[in-house]
Amino acid sequence: MRITTNMIYNRSLDNILDSQKRLLKASETLNSQTDIHKPSDDPTGASKVIRFDEDLAKIEQYQDNAISLKTGLVGQETALENMYGVLNQANSLALQAGNGGLNDADLKAIAGELEQITASLADLMNSQDSQGNYIFSGTKADTKPFVRNSAGDYVYQGNQATNKIQISETLKIEAGIAGGGAAIFERVASRESASMLATSTASGTVRVADADTFDQFHQTEYRHIPPAAAGSNNYSVVLTAADQYEVRQNDGTVLQTGPFTPGEGVAFNGLTLDIQGSQGDSFDFTLDPRASGNILNSLTDLVKSLRSSSHTDDALTTQIQSTMFSIEKTQESMSAARSQIGGRINVMDSVNLSQEDLKINIQEAKANVSEADLAKAITELQKQETAYQVSNTTFGRVSGLSLFNFI
Repeated sequence: MRITTNMIYNRSLDNILDSQKRLLKASETLNSQTDIHKPSDDPTGASKVIRFDEDLAKIEQYQDNAISLKTGLVGQETALENMYGVLNQANSLALQAGNGGLNDADLKAIAGELEQITASLADLMNSQDSQGNYIFSGTKADTKPFVRNSAGDYVYQGNQATNKIQISETLKIEAGIAGGGAAIFERVASRESASMLATSTASGTVRVADADTFDQFHQTEYRHIPPAAAGSNNYSVVLTAADQYEVRQNDGTVLQTGPFTPGEGVAFNGLTLDIQGSQGDSFDFTLDPRASGNILNSLTDLVKSLRSSSHTDDALTTQIQSTMFSIEKTQESMSAARSQIGGRINVMDSVNLSQEDLKINIQEAKANVSEADLAKAITELQKQETAYQVSNTTFGRVSGLSLFNFI
């Protein structure tokens, strides 16, 4: 076979280009540290790498969600902690206001401090996060949760729903307290009460003298209507003689008897019934439905009572006791909310550790499929560099051959 000069040049050029391609691939493998540069390099491995990348992207998104969620929960916890301290101040002032030795000027001074505390508390209850979202409005994040109406009462404007954030493949965590700000601040138990009924033939008043005793009695004996029959919470003090009385339940059951002295109240399970009447008259009263209220309104009512020049000592004492009770129950509600938040943060921390472990496992699996063996890659690069140099050198020598060299 006759070998022409063109054949020598073409064959040499092909060898050089092939050596160059292998060198570039070896260099790319070492630089990228992966054996798979395109699907055709390893179709099965390439599909696995795609799946691994998708799984890693999901985990990173879950971790970003968890970071955002934790930031929001920590913000709520901080706000609740600050409010707890503000309510401690309010409780101290309410206790101080109960000192019988204070004059009207002293009480008005306390009212001024309580008014400032109420405004500070309202500001905290309307706290916003770094994005400007109200943190106690439920899912109505753009709505200020507590605003004053035309009557001066604070009214909740948010809702009781909560958003859930996905922090793993199978777990979603609530971004707020169940029930929103309404559950923490709006539905706080108030002191129980009783009212005189229009059916009374005697006149008088009913007041709570021992709030703890009456609260316990109310919680035990109060019946919801329905399903209980109408009148199930009604009672009567019947003056059976000029100097005797009986406390009867609605069905006529006698619960208490004793001597009746005009001008002296009848004590019954924490209530004091001040009655004016004669033999045969009855003083009818009922247990009021269980009440709940907003702590801001309770503090506002106390401020009004302290500033009023017409309040009686008994009425002021009742208002102070009622406000202190609301403060106590609100703080209990806050503590429960903080416990919920702490529990969720603990769950997120635990899930995050699991996600990190899973992330490492996926990265290792991806490395086993696609990452290059560095020692092997370096050896291959050196090998291809040598082959490329040899191809170039060989071409130089072959291209220099001529019959004139042998003449």
